[in-house]
Amino acid sequence: MKKLEDQNPIKAVNKNLTNPKKDLSVMNLSQMASSQRAELLNEYYNNNLAINLTTNDIYYYQANTWQPISDKVLMRTLAELFSKAGEPFNPMRISSAVESLRLSLPVMGSSQKDLICFKNGVYDLKTQTFRPHNKQDWLLVSNDIDYYPAKERESFETHAPNFAKWLNKASDNQDKAKNILAALYMILANRYDWQLFLEVTGAGGSGKSVFAEIATMLSGKNNTVIGTMESLEKARDRALVVGYSLIILPDQPRYMGSGAGLKAITGGDEVAIDPKHKQPYSCKIPAVVLVINNEAMRFNDRNGGISRRRVIFHFSKVIPEKERDLQLVSKIRQELPSIVRLLLNEFANPNDAKEKLHKQQQSEEAMIIKRESDHLVDFCSYLNALDNPNGMLIGNLGIHPFSPKKYLYHAYVEYIRNIGLSNHLTLTQFGKSLNYAMNENGKQYMKKRFSVGVKTNLELNLSTSEDWLPKAEKPS
Repeated sequence: MKKLEDQNPIKAVNKNLTNPKKDLSVMNLSQMASSQRAELLNEYYNNNLAINLTTNDIYYYQANTWQPISDKVLMRTLAELFSKAGEPFNPMRISSAVESLRLSLPVMGSSQKDLICFKNGVYDLKTQTFRPHNKQDWLLVSNDIDYYPAKERESFETHAPNFAKWLNKASDNQDKAKNILAALYMILANRYDWQLFLEVTGAGGSGKSVFAEIATMLSGKNNTVIGTMESLEKARDRALVVGYSLIILPDQPRYMGSGAGLKAITGGDEVAIDPKHKQPYSCKIPAVVLVINNEAMRFNDRNGGISRRRVIFHFSKVIPEKERDLQLVSKIRQELPSIVRLLLNEFANPNDAKEKLHKQQQSEEAMIIKRESDHLVDFCSYLNALDNPNGMLIGNLGIHPFSPKKYLYHAYVEYIRNIGLSNHLTLTQFGKSLNYAMNENGKQYMKKRFSVGVKTNLELNLSTSEDWLPKAEKPS
């Protein structure tokens, strides 16, 4: 979202203003009460100002969206009114008028999440109809795309061939292609309320950056902000992502953490915001989060909070240098109107897109990435789940002899040792995390205490674990 203070304050505002009904030359601004000056200022903005009670910021309706307008811009505009009237002014009179304005403006409503704001109107996802803009929709972002009715027999192959070519190379199969389209629809429709985030991994030249470019086009460049995982953790840094509908976290250095900020934002929780020179506050951040990385992030959260929200796409096919089209993004940009219409048509029922993203979460490629990024998920892939807890005992390191085929914790320690990792989870951590790791493998975990110890419903799959299990031996 481009804020008005990022532009020339007077030029950016006054080009949209109409002269007030009252003649400044015959008005005595100096003798006015601050509330009267506030009313005059609002008239200069065609009564298109409103107050956000959460942030205490003033918003201005222009270019079909509500945009924050800073006190600095308002004060300079009022100062210009004094100058045009040929009257002296002082900062106290100016600032008091802006504070009075805050008390008199209408309160902003909530943005309707089933509306997509285009440059030339609003698309209603519920009714699948297109209508004119209405400031009472309280929309904060516009994708800056013109919407037009679908063309006859419109398809990706015929009307967006460059996009279709990229999609085919990035997906490898029809199911994944549909899932990628679902992810792009999620961004276009700003379905942050699905409580999911997208993570795209792959080597350089695999199409990740093109995905990010298309995502930016669908969201709108002014509605997209670049951040880092660390910036989502801190209240001061989070202030920089407020007001945007797409948060892209590109090329993250190897991340290892709980992802607490990411969980809170994508989970729809209120988070603390601490903007510079303003009062701290808390709010929800209605944005889709897209992570672009060469390799997947590693989370030490094993309570399922990240896993439930994480949708992984791995782009495995690297396009040879000589086959890369350096103008591909520009060509796709020309196809954007067709891409938008086709996405809306493909997912006339938004839940179809949501369902495809859930399927992507359970895909084989996502499972491979999870195994690579979490050793416990990988270890549990070597286990079979029985219907009853009459499998391996949990065990502990105080039990001798060391028996990886009998005790589950012994098997885990042996796995860690033979794949080259230096540190294993404690017995307590291991026990608490087993349910999560088995769920990630699509299996149920059970346990029950017997006189011989705690038994599980798990058994080693001796055929799949033979690459590390035969090396098991008693520790010296």
